[in-house]
Amino acid sequence: MPQAQSLGNSSPLGAGFNLVNTIIGSGILALPYALKEAGFYFGILTLLAVALLSNFALNTLIYSGRRVSAYKYEAVSEAALGSLGHYLLAFGLSVNSIGSCITYLIIIGDLGAALSQVVFGPGWWSTRQFVIVACACGLTLPLLFFRTLEPLVKPSALSTMCMPIIVAIVAIRGPAYAPPDPVPMPVFGPSVLPAFGVISFAYSCTQTCYQSYQTLQKKALSGWATATRFATTTALVIYLAFSVLSYRSFGMDTQPNLLNNFRQDDGLANIARVLLAFSLTWTYPMQFYPIRDLLNDSLGLSIDQSAVRFHLVSLALFASTLVTALIVDDLGFVFKVIGTAASSLIVFGLPGIIYLRIASPYRLQDNTVVFNDASPLLPSPATAASASDSAECQDEDRVHIPEPHTSLVSVLLLILGAFVFVVGTWSAIQDYISESNPV
Repeated sequence: MPQAQSLGNSSPLGAGFNLVNTIIGSGILALPYALKEAGFYFGILTLLAVALLSNFALNTLIYSGRRVSAYKYEAVSEAALGSLGHYLLAFGLSVNSIGSCITYLIIIGDLGAALSQVVFGPGWWSTRQFVIVACACGLTLPLLFFRTLEPLVKPSALSTMCMPIIVAIVAIRGPAYAPPDPVPMPVFGPSVLPAFGVISFAYSCTQTCYQSYQTLQKKALSGWATATRFATTTALVIYLAFSVLSYRSFGMDTQPNLLNNFRQDDGLANIARVLLAFSLTWTYPMQFYPIRDLLNDSLGLSIDQSAVRFHLVSLALFASTLVTALIVDDLGFVFKVIGTAASSLIVFGLPGIIYLRIASPYRLQDNTVVFNDASPLLPSPATAASASDSAECQDEDRVHIPEPHTSLVSVLLLILGAFVFVVGTWSAIQDYISESNPV
């Protein structure tokens, strides 16, 4: 069934700020590590390339949504690929969300262990395992038994405000740790593809693009293009400044959780640690609830069914992330796997094939490229979300969806997503095995 567009009152700049808030999250702390793994100069080039491709993917998803009058990622994926699209998106979103929950617990464990040693001294209470269990069960678990996220909206907004303060503290304190000699800045690093996955994860926002699009007061491609350019450019400037400054401070010693590079007695760094731990405690449910709901739907457990069964699913899913965080302490590996196995799908692969299947005049049908002279790019009166879409935006669509440029870049997105998913994930796993079992 076509999805009706909801009304919004945001300007393109307002929608762009929504996208910026979605893009910039805890993944920013891993970007200096990504520069180390990819190589300083190739890492910077990758940041630029991923920003451009992410901007393009955000646009192609909206092009496709307008074509079928569907404004949910799930609906557009199914329109393009049927049940396969549903499963691919579900897999990508599940890995992205569950992996994010695991990274939050690992980071909380690292931060809490460092703070505990400063306050209480070394001991069993300062081990990362104890801190993870104590914080996860004492602080995070009680937040997971609401039926919706509504009770957590205000605390979550407060936690989001912590990130700019954390980034500012790192920017202020980082240069104090810079060595007297210039740090090495190689062109290429030891793990190029996995690092590409980490950077892709930091730009992951396609899963919320339709919600952001629907906040626009005028659903025009010119406004959406302005929003996406603003969001990806703003994120790029912040990412470049933060990554380069941090890498030049710590060089090849840069850790996946950048705050681990600061001394335990650094007062400002400890403030950043406390703020980040607080932020991730409230951010965990934001990633947990959608996947819990998806799992409940798969098991046929609606929100109105048995509370016992509903909460058992919550406990089982929470326990899986907790156990994984206790076993796996390599945050860099988790970031790499999320990026290569999930972000490669939802940021690159799916947007590319969705456009080629739905909106491109060179459509992929049964493994055959078919040119559709009727130009399916334009929403017809029968499928348009509203009369204004059809009457006011058709000419604009012709201007803002250039061909064959858009189809060619969509092919690149598809190939890149598939390549990073297969080769990048394999490379990340191999790196982890090699580092865990050194010769």
